[in-house]
Amino acid sequence: MGGTDARTPAPRAPRGDRRTSAMAATWVLVFLSFAFRLPPLLNARSTNSDAAVVGLQAMHVLRGELSPFLWGSGYQTSADAFVAAAFFAVLGPTPLALMASALCLHVLATWLVFATLRRRFDPWTSLLVTMPLVLSPSSIHSYALYPPRQLSITLAVAALWAIDGAGARNTRRASAWLALGGALYGLAVSADPYPMVLAPVILGYALLVSIDRPWARLPSLGTAMLAGLVPFGLLHRAAGAKSGPLGLTTSVLRHNWDLLVRECLPWALSYKVYYARNVMDYVPWEAPPFVRIVQLMGAFVVATIVVVGIGGVFAKRIPWSSRRLGFIGASSYPVVIGAFLVSVMVMDHFSMRYLALLTVMLPFASVPAVFILGRKPFALLITPYLVASALGGWVGYGPFVRGVRPVRETPELRDDYALFDLLQSRGIEHAQADYWASYRLTFLFGERVVVVPTNPAEDRYAPYRRAFESAPTFAYVFDRGRSREDLAQVERALAKSSARVEKATAGAHTVFIVTRAAAPTR
Repeated sequence: MGGTDARTPAPRAPRGDRRTSAMAATWVLVFLSFAFRLPPLLNARSTNSDAAVVGLQAMHVLRGELSPFLWGSGYQTSADAFVAAAFFAVLGPTPLALMASALCLHVLATWLVFATLRRRFDPWTSLLVTMPLVLSPSSIHSYALYPPRQLSITLAVAALWAIDGAGARNTRRASAWLALGGALYGLAVSADPYPMVLAPVILGYALLVSIDRPWARLPSLGTAMLAGLVPFGLLHRAAGAKSGPLGLTTSVLRHNWDLLVRECLPWALSYKVYYARNVMDYVPWEAPPFVRIVQLMGAFVVATIVVVGIGGVFAKRIPWSSRRLGFIGASSYPVVIGAFLVSVMVMDHFSMRYLALLTVMLPFASVPAVFILGRKPFALLITPYLVASALGGWVGYGPFVRGVRPVRETPELRDDYALFDLLQSRGIEHAQADYWASYRLTFLFGERVVVVPTNPAEDRYAPYRRAFESAPTFAYVFDRGRSREDLAQVERALAKSSARVEKATAGAHTVFIVTRAAAPTR
């Protein structure tokens, strides 16, 4: 057989050899997890404004300014900002530390998946099955590299790991493991509502693990889960709370189905890849014909694994612990896709990030196939998908790579340095720009220059706006790669105003230095 099981243990190697092998596999997992993300790590300053808001709030957390919600959000909590603050306390408030705060959480989630598989397979088989989370597509990178949300995903994976522990060999503390899983899942939802989509999966797995003694074990899970959900309940009863991703309706079904089939599912499963030509200008990658074949084969492999995972629950030749884990992993696919179809948050092809859980759950769905085939045949089966996923994730880095070579620093970052020098030389401490440039620049400049969105409706932190409006002189910044405004229209509007305007350039940035007209005296 291809693996061991809690109820039918296979012959084991000496304990020292097992420990050495497990440690080696763990180090390979960690090394590859960071190595594959080297291009964005080298270009961490190219972060986006959504992630920069987390970094800015983390800076304020270290100054004692606390808020339960993420700035400007009524449904996402500040949990990821607190994680970033811990990294900032050690590494300083840098873009690299911000990215590391999310990536380390992803690597922890990857290890928890590996540890769950280790209850069934040897270290190297477990590493192989975990590889979809290492050589991962862009849907995973949306959260693993750019907070917020990764904390909630990691907590949800930890919940599955704990619940799985309740069914491990010779366990005498099943209720305690289930309680831990329930508490972790409650905290995951409290950190961000996204893991609510896994509620049927989490509860279903707890039931399968406790199927022989449900009334003795499940109450501990329910009680602990309710305790973990206390922050969620308090937050969403507070003033200013919003439903956000909790909004589900069948009225969006046709729109979401079209996006799912044409854009999001293909991108999430790596048989269609988008890459950024210039930071935010995403276009489909025209893969060579032989790569296209591999991509389609990879998608077929995933579909096969999911079918085997669901159907394998009836295959008594597979140990029960492997059947139930495979079934839960595979059944998450219709659950996640179904939630996608009725979610009000699905907008465009970037909504493929809401399908990230498909990749997270794939190793669990693979367990029955691994048990049936064994490691080497399964390696042959999964190879097309891993190749397609790795290509999709790598190509998706866009300007951060040139073929197989990471780019050390994209040219746009030199433009940011030039912009900061220009503003500092003019004594400018406040500016405005398109949302996707504004908070990113504020974070990069360490708030020495505060840049607010041109559209006040996109404000995330009111004190920035008040300081900007009281500044006698400010700059308008047009970032060619991020700004959505019409530069000519902006220039005409400034020329018609009563303010004194001076035009300048900083690399690819166009800058208008604006001195407000003095208020008439009375």
